[in-house]
Amino acid sequence: MIIPPLALILGAVIGLIVRGHRRGVALIAFSAPVLALGAFAAQFVPGGAESCQSSTNGSTVCQSLPAISGWGGPLPYAIATCLVLLSLVPVVSMRMGGWRLAAASAVLQSVPQVISFGGFLDWAPALLATTGIAFALVWHRPSRRSGLEPIPPPPSAPPSISG
Repeated sequence: MIIPPLALILGAVIGLIVRGHRRGVALIAFSAPVLALGAFAAQFVPGGAESCQSSTNGSTVCQSLPAISGWGGPLPYAIATCLVLLSLVPVVSMRMGGWRLAAASAVLQSVPQVISFGGFLDWAPALLATTGIAFALVWHRPSRRSGLEPIPPPPSAPPSISG
């Protein structure tokens, strides 16, 4: 239960540190989807759950299982998919130059972690990156060239006079 608030606090600190550094902000923004995809892939690796069987002579044999072996029904898969999609928002937020989308994404990413008491703990690094982008952009004034504004075409050559 302590991990989501810790991720939010560390994300805020990192965001304030990289504020004003375009490459740092871009690195954190593009790392959020990578971290979320890594968290999703980690659910398929053995180690997230354990299955044990006892015999009548008293010996117990345990084996490591992937975390998805404990997921019942479509809800955990839907939540994991939404967490991956929400991790794409920092890239969009950075491109648009606004902090509100990243902040909303961070809030939505923290909800399943709080409700499940850390059941979606592997997504904490993506939450940290999303929070970092929100804080990096919160007091940032977008320049004329930032955002989705098209870059004007280069000036054309003067027309030639044929004679």
